[in-house]
Amino acid sequence: MDVLHVAVDVTDIETTSGFYEDALGLDFTREFTVEGTYNYCVGGESAAEIQFCEVDAPVEPAGINHLSVGVSDLDATVETATEEWNAEIEQGPFAIDDETRAAFVTDPEGYSVELIEQ
Repeated sequence: MDVLHVAVDVTDIETTSGFYEDALGLDFTREFTVEGTYNYCVGGESAAEIQFCEVDAPVEPAGINHLSVGVSDLDATVETATEEWNAEIEQGPFAIDDETRAAFVTDPEGYSVELIEQ
C-alpha cells in the first residue's frame, strides 16, 4: 500500500498553489472538478500529492497538525516563503539530527508546513 495524497480545503487555489510551487518547489500534477468542487494537485519526486479543494467558506486548519515537504535548501526556501509570500516562521530552522534540518512556516491559508532538508 502507498500514501497517495492528502486533501486540504482552501479558499484561493491560485495563491495557495503558487506558494507550494514557487516557494516550496513542488510541481502541478493534475486538476479536476468533482461535484462542483475544483481540485488542484501538486507533488514532488514521489507519487504522493497534496490536493487543494476550493471551498467558499473560510478555512479553519483545525485537526491538521502540519503538512511536510522535503526541500533541497532549507534556508533559501524559508527566505523565499517569508520574503516573497509573507509566510510566518513558526519554528526553526533547527537541526533534527546530524543530517536533517527543519523549519515550520505557515502557508497562505494558515496551514503549518514543515520543511525538511536532508
